[in-house]
This record gives sequence, structure tokens and C-alpha cells, in this order.
Amino acid sequence: MDFKKCNFHCPHCSEKLNNEGFIVLGTKRPSGEEGHIRLATSFGNYEYRHDPDIEFPPGEVVTFVCPSCGNQVHSDKYKDYAMIKMHVTEKIVFDVLFSREAGKRRTYIVTEDGIESYSEM
Repeated sequence: MDFKKCNFHCPHCSEKLNNEGFIVLGTKRPSGEEGHIRLATSFGNYEYRHDPDIEFPPGEVVTFVCPSCGNQVHSDKYKDYAMIKMHVTEKIVFDVLFSREAGKRRTYIVTEDGIESYSEM
């Protein structure tokens, strides 16, 4: 499946989060610093761009927020994961979970058939 053709949305306000091949989210660090991150829409690619330009130390847990409504996009069921919606079509929508912990490169797509896992060890 070509995920670049899918749209990603906030689970709260349903605003589209992807732009030009990247998912754009707000970030809040434990230190209180805030910024914006651009994540690749291709699963298994864990490169990112952050404004301001910073690197997250391994183990740091990042808070991700929707840039439109300001709500945290965290999974209610899996507290260590962020959760956004992936719209394959208007009627086919899956949950995408990705780790909030810097350095823990794990992404899951929850489909009607099960869970697809993408990771980099």
C-alpha cells in the first residue's frame, strides 16, 4: 500500500495533518519547550525535521499535539504511543500508533484484520 496517497487526521478535530509528504504535529518537551515536527508518511522511515532544530535524547518522552485544535494526540489505550487517523479512502480509516519515546522506533497500523508493525531496531 502506498501510504503517501493516504491522508492523516487528528483524532479529535479531524483536521488533515499531512502536507507535502510529511505529517506535521506540535511538540512539547518535559522541559516545557515547544515546537513543530515533520514526520515522514512512509512507515519505517524515522527521519524527522523539527523547528526549532533540536535532537531528542534517547528515552525522552515527547508530547505530540494537533497544530489545529491543540489537543494531545495520544492513545487512550497505549499511553506511551501517539495515535492519529489514517484515511485510506473516505470510508476506510485506520488508527496509526507511534512511540512517543525518542529512539524507540515503532509504528503500528490497526486495521480490521489485525495490527501491522513497522520498526527499526
